[in-house]
Amino acid sequence: MGELPASIARRLEALTHVERKAAFLHIDERLALIAAGGHLDAYGLAGLRLGGSAAAAAPFLEGLLPPVETPFLLPSVELGNGAVADLHFYEEDGAILLILLDATAERDAARRMQQKAYDMTLLQAREAALNRQLKAANEALLATQRKLESSQAELAALNTTLEARVAAQVGELERLARLKRFFTPALAELIVASGDERILESHRRDIAALFCDLRGFTSFAEGAEPEEVMELLREYHGALVPLIQEFEGTLDRFLGDGIMIFFNDPLPCPDPALRAMRLAVAMREAVMQLAVTWRRRGWRLGFGIGAAQGFATLGRIGFEGRFDYSAIGTVINTAARLCEAARDGQILITSRIATAVADEIETCDVGPLTLRGISRPLTVLNVTGLRQAAVEAVDAEARG
Repeated sequence: MGELPASIARRLEALTHVERKAAFLHIDERLALIAAGGHLDAYGLAGLRLGGSAAAAAPFLEGLLPPVETPFLLPSVELGNGAVADLHFYEEDGAILLILLDATAERDAARRMQQKAYDMTLLQAREAALNRQLKAANEALLATQRKLESSQAELAALNTTLEARVAAQVGELERLARLKRFFTPALAELIVASGDERILESHRRDIAALFCDLRGFTSFAEGAEPEEVMELLREYHGALVPLIQEFEGTLDRFLGDGIMIFFNDPLPCPDPALRAMRLAVAMREAVMQLAVTWRRRGWRLGFGIGAAQGFATLGRIGFEGRFDYSAIGTVINTAARLCEAARDGQILITSRIATAVADEIETCDVGPLTLRGISRPLTVLNVTGLRQAAVEAVDAEARG
């Protein structure tokens, strides 16, 4: 590595006592990249162009600029080329200094330790279940032996067959029951069939997140009978959940009348933004039909959606006996805040989603919005509908 500026060299000396591949990026107040150096090739950044948007040149910076405070450390960030780095943000002469320190070896070591611990826990659980099943099988075999007075060779063969069958069935049932705590039954069965549960580990991925809820639900719930509230929610969820499954979204959770969905995890898909938009339009149409019935009953409620795309951290959270599979990150907060800002019938999206599916949707500009918890105004658009070609494609998929 070539000579580093003195200020950067001092910071690196304070950060580590062992040699780690380091690189730096200088970002001005306009969030444009003005300088870069160090082991850029180790992070897939060898071809950086100065003067343009830093987030465009280094996609892993999406949602991280400008930092809320400095100095700021974001550890173990997965980069696009498979490397992992600790990101150190500083402010220097009015600009942002980002130092990347390689953490790939630490990540790999931690994963190996986690896998070993998980394998040991799974083995112990399987052994305990097998012991219980073997005990029951042996008791049944003894009773059968007393009744049938079968030959010893026949009983030994039956015992071997039963043991193998019990072990296989118990293992499958345990895995399926555990996964059904996180995913829909169909997805849990698919994971069990594939034999790969590594998706439960914490990981970072580019997802499309979608939030939706009813406008006026709180006022409705305060004045309605509990039975009416439950009836409305049953109809609401009954209309939307099949659509989520149809468009292969991951249903994170129900929050009363609110629903959180994301795409491209745990199973990757090539078009998360497009799926999210097709689902959003279908949900809006479904709730509009429900609203006609609700108005006849005197229930006047609206419906709003917010969607964003970006990197999030996903994995298993919680404690033994009460685990959930969820996503956290700026993209989740942005989608939730856009949902809060949406008026009845609106589908508010970020410019990134609008760009990704520009050929598929019709939009109108809402303008920059300042959202609670988001440090800078966002360019926001409202989805007015799908383009005709997209509608025909959705209809063709439904018929197929």
